[in-house]
Amino acid sequence: MLSRLSLLLLMLCLLAQGTAIADTETSTAKQQMRAGITAFQNNNLEQARKLLEAAATKLDSRALTYNLGVLYYKLGEYDLAENKFRQLLDTKQRGLAFYNMGLVALAQDNPRKARAAFRNAAIEGAEDKLGKLARAQLKDLGDMPPPRQWQGLISLAGGYEENIGLFPDTAPSSVDDSFLESVGVVSGYPLRKGNDAMKAQLQLYGRQYADEQDFNTHLVRLDTAWERSSAPYRFSLGIGGDQLWRGGSTQEQRARLSGQVVTSACQLRSEAARCTISLDAEQVYADTRLDAYDGQHYRLDLRYKAKQDAWRGDVRYRLDYDDRENFDTGTEFYSVSPMGQTLKLGIGYAFTPAFELGMSAGYRLNYYRSAHRLQTAEGLQVINRKDHRYTVGIDGEYRVNRTLSLLLDVQQVENDSNIARYDYDRHTASVGVAVRL
Repeated sequence: MLSRLSLLLLMLCLLAQGTAIADTETSTAKQQMRAGITAFQNNNLEQARKLLEAAATKLDSRALTYNLGVLYYKLGEYDLAENKFRQLLDTKQRGLAFYNMGLVALAQDNPRKARAAFRNAAIEGAEDKLGKLARAQLKDLGDMPPPRQWQGLISLAGGYEENIGLFPDTAPSSVDDSFLESVGVVSGYPLRKGNDAMKAQLQLYGRQYADEQDFNTHLVRLDTAWERSSAPYRFSLGIGGDQLWRGGSTQEQRARLSGQVVTSACQLRSEAARCTISLDAEQVYADTRLDAYDGQHYRLDLRYKAKQDAWRGDVRYRLDYDDRENFDTGTEFYSVSPMGQTLKLGIGYAFTPAFELGMSAGYRLNYYRSAHRLQTAEGLQVINRKDHRYTVGIDGEYRVNRTLSLLLDVQQVENDSNIARYDYDRHTASVGVAVRL
């Protein structure tokens, strides 16, 4: 019994001694870390390195890891600095780690890597000072910063449109009228955690004509999506819906599934670029008087946007596929299920930091898979409709300040169809103001 008691006392003494030694080592390491930080502040970098590295052998501390990263950056040992900052990506200092990794990439003359790091820092920092610093770095790099946690846009424009009803050139007259157009958008991230986020967006659109009320259009669109960021990519998968009114009456509702991939790693040379691949699948529910439009609509959208110095460019390809009920009157048949391909090119130049002017040109080919069956003066005509639509436009923006902008938009559309009744020209011009919130 006595020997067992002696053994227990010996074990307790050894444990106490080990704890005392560990406490002494931790205390020493903390002293070394404080001394190392003081040496760094006094620009004695080699002494700071000796002290901080010695402390790191005995102490596991995020503050120590961060300070070592800063020291290695100051010494020009960028790989070691990045390694230290990378160790902080799973901590609450994630945003700060990304920002410093961006600085390391800049020092290594790697703007692509820097953009990806600063974008992540801007997302993590959201609305705080770190996010603003990261956005400023992205702006200096010519990149487009990620959206803030919440943002909004209100736009109001007045204009004039020729041939609202898209009447053919052979028609005795066309319908022209002035209009008032309004746009409202609110988007943001109600939930964010690490690389994952939930995005919500509400869009309101209206076009009200002065006299031709039958052509008034109003739209409400709501989308929500899960997003995952993995620099330099952002992936999203979401659901949404639309409600469309025309002439004061319901025209259709849509339910939508959507997926998207966005990346900034697609520049061809030294420009800042962003590429987007989107895929939408929609179920369309038309009003009872427009049952022919019931069905499905699918869209593939590929887009490349770039900016370099005062220039901006935009290339877009879109593939649309419709599978609708179509119109069948018994004697005639009208297809409303085209397969459309659209190519659009845009270019713009900022003459001053506040004033930018751009031009665009587009081509769309619509091919209707089901043949039209039409009664004409020559008899029954059976033909697959094919439309070639050409669009040119001019757009301008003058930014009064960070919130208020003046807008200009001029568009001309020409549709050349193999069925004469679908040939038309349309011209639209508008000026307006936009307020970014």
